[in-house]
Amino acid sequence: MKRVCNTIGFLIAVNLAVQFIGYARAQTKKPATFAELAAYTGADREQRLLAGAKTEGKVVWYTSLAGSSYKDLAKGFESKYSGIKIEPYRGTSSDIMTKITAEAQAKQIIADVIETTLPTLRFLRENKLLIAYTSPHLAKYPAHAKESAGKGFYYWGVNRESFIGARRSLRRSSL
Repeated sequence: MKRVCNTIGFLIAVNLAVQFIGYARAQTKKPATFAELAAYTGADREQRLLAGAKTEGKVVWYTSLAGSSYKDLAKGFESKYSGIKIEPYRGTSSDIMTKITAEAQAKQIIADVIETTLPTLRFLRENKLLIAYTSPHLAKYPAHAKESAGKGFYYWGVNRESFIGARRSLRRSSL
């Protein structure tokens, strides 16, 4: 849970900060595009991203996590990064896909961070609704858990797995 919270927390800061280019500078110059900011690797990367996030004061997080576990993750993030509130939207993967598609058509994507299933992420990537980024945290992920965009950039790192066991009846009941 701590790893998931830290990863989501970092991704939230990264994605929110992408909106605040004015608070980040590349190694030699101010980034001119979202892609340049997402590629920034300077030693002060996290501080710059957090400064941008604090300016906004909130993170809009779309998630398809089941139950209320997302509320605990939001609380953990808010206590780690005081001054930044989480504004969650909880829906099914299909709901999230529909919502983001509608926002893109209106040219106003509201979500700062998206946490959902692979089919939705693939749809968003194929429709050019995701930006490739780099993060030192992704070095800890195995290759199969990251979606490469080439040249050290990624569209996502998967940090959620569900392990489910189904009980099977040993005897069939007669009708």
